[in-house]
Order: sequence, then C-alpha cells, then structure tokens
Amino acid sequence: MKYSWYFSVYGTGLGHISRSLWLASKLEGNKYFSTWGEALKLASSYPSFRATPLDVVWTEEGRMSLKKTFRRFYRAFSSLALQIREELNNINRVNPSAVISDSRISPLIASMMTGKRSVLIINQPRVLLPLRKGIYVALERAFGELLGLIWDLAEVIVVPDLPPPYTISAYSLNLKTIEKKIVHAGFFADPPKEEARCRDAGQKTVFVPISGPPPTKDIVLKLIRKASESLPDGYRVLVSLGDYDKRGYRYDNGRLSIVGWDENRQNNMLCSDVLVLRGGLTTIGEGILYGKPMIVMPISLHGEQEQNARRVAELGLGLYADQYRTKPDDLAWMIQDVLGNDRYRSNARRLMRIARLQNTAERVKSMLENIAYGNSS
Repeated sequence: MKYSWYFSVYGTGLGHISRSLWLASKLEGNKYFSTWGEALKLASSYPSFRATPLDVVWTEEGRMSLKKTFRRFYRAFSSLALQIREELNNINRVNPSAVISDSRISPLIASMMTGKRSVLIINQPRVLLPLRKGIYVALERAFGELLGLIWDLAEVIVVPDLPPPYTISAYSLNLKTIEKKIVHAGFFADPPKEEARCRDAGQKTVFVPISGPPPTKDIVLKLIRKASESLPDGYRVLVSLGDYDKRGYRYDNGRLSIVGWDENRQNNMLCSDVLVLRGGLTTIGEGILYGKPMIVMPISLHGEQEQNARRVAELGLGLYADQYRTKPDDLAWMIQDVLGNDRYRSNARRLMRIARLQNTAERVKSMLENIAYGNSS
C-alpha cells in the first residue's frame, strides 16, 4: 500500500516543525505540510501550503502578553475559521491516508468534516496560565477540558514525551477528556549515531540553542554574552540563534561563538558539557537523549515552558533560571554549579538510557500505518 501523509503543524518556533519533520523522515510515502512562519521555510523540501497564522501576542521585551492576547481573542476565531477552510481545501486536494496535526485544532475539525482519520501530536493540550492559584487554576482547568473535547476528535493522541514518572510535560497533560487516548511515545529525535568531532579538547563547552519567537531571543543572547565574560578560563560558549534566514552568519571571539543557523547540531550537542535552553519540550527531549545536564530558562509568562523547566529541576537534570531575575553572574555560577555537581550528570545519563529504550520511531510509524489502513478500508 502506498501512503500519503498530511502534516498540519503549529508554525511558531522550531520545536513543532522539527519533530514533525523528524516523523516525516521515518514514514514511507508522500508527505505534505501546512504551516506558517519559520516552520514553512523548514518544510520547503516537501510540498507545502501556507496557513493563516494563529498565535499569542509577544512583547518587545520577550514576554508572552496575556492581556493583549485576550484583547484580540475575537481575531483568533476569525483566524481559526480561515484555517478550517484552508485545511478542508488542502485535505480534499491531497486526499491523504491520514491527517497528522501537531498542536492545531483546524485539521482535526477538517478531518472530521471530510471523513479522514486523524492523529494528534501534542504535549500541551491544556493551556497553563502563569498565575497558578485560586480562580486561575479553576479557569485553566475548565478551559482545558473544553479544549479537550476538540483534541478528542483525533483517533490517537501521541505525546512526544517519556511515560510517567519521567514525563517532562506532566503538568500540561492532566485532562479527563483525553486521558484514555494518550500514548506516551518518547521524544521525537534520534540519539547520536556517530562519534563527536570536538574542536576544543580540554575545554568545557556550553551549548545554547536559542529557540522561540524572534522577540523572545534577544534577552537570552544579551544575557549569555555577558555571562560568558564572567566564566573562568577554560570555558567555551557556543550559541545558535535558530534563525534560518541567518544561515552563514558567524561570530567568534575565542570564548564566545555565535552562529545564525546550526548546521552541526548533533556534533555540537555531543561536544557540549552543559546546555542552556528555553523550555520547549523538543529541545529538552533532545538534551535528554544526549545525556546532557541543562539549565532551562523559559520564556516569561509562558506557562508550559515554565512548568517544563520546573520538571527538569524536579528530576534532577539541571536548574531552572528566571530570564528576568537571573543576572549574568548568576548564570555563570549556575553553569559552573551544574558542571561541578556529578548528581546532574548522573541523573541525565540515567534518563538518557530510559529515553533511548522507547523505540519511538517504530511505535509511531506502526500506529500511523494502522490508522491509514483503516482509512483505506
């Protein structure tokens, strides 16, 4: 049987598209993508459709603006209606074996309307509010269960995370409406397959792959620049800006190296001694698969990333860092503390072994082919 797969991917940041492209590389048959923004550029090697963007509002200071997002809530309904129309047209045009939604509502609704079976890839079915007390928790729960009714349209809900008790996105998954459909499949990334070719033998290497919406990146870059100056001799800091439009950009002063787009991510991960990350699940999962201790600095007011960062700390994999309260000297101290404490390294290696036993690619491929087979009957 020849398969065709329609991927409809949330387009902000790099995490969603990275894991969807990883999954596409494991599947046989034709693949099509619907997304927007940076993700659309990365999906250009496949036939792709430009989708209407649907996102929260970001401030120039790198925060998620809840106030402005809620003020523009009516626009979200308009964008969602446009997305549903686009997805209907795309699905009818492609006639896929199955529809794969990465964190998007519109393809699930369009799949139901066209009679196609769908699979949902998601690690945040419940929107976590940054103020986690009193009425806010009740509102978060109520809205989450309401949203869960739409997520439940999917045949299977695949969570690209470890099973309990090691789940990083545990706080986001607590929804009664979807709990019976959730499958913890493991991280959507490959462990290293070759030996590292490390440039600076004897030096301690800090790898900082910055991801997220453009307004949120500057604050991390400024902080890591100053922190690199506070580190003692023998440290090297490598920053990837995660900007596809800046391919070829390079800066190196001997202590701090910056690249616009990382063409050697696997090698840089392998050669690093510690990671400084945002709180996205895809990059955290990649760090775990490589057995690296980490410092996680979530986007301010981004509930999911903040809870992911706290889970990393709870599991003893590294430290949580607040992007506004952490000063350059604090970050330099954190880097040295994580590298000087064998507990973090030992926990990272232990979880790495668990993550590598998940057989994620084969499990998810088998699920999707079974669903596609049902679609064709």
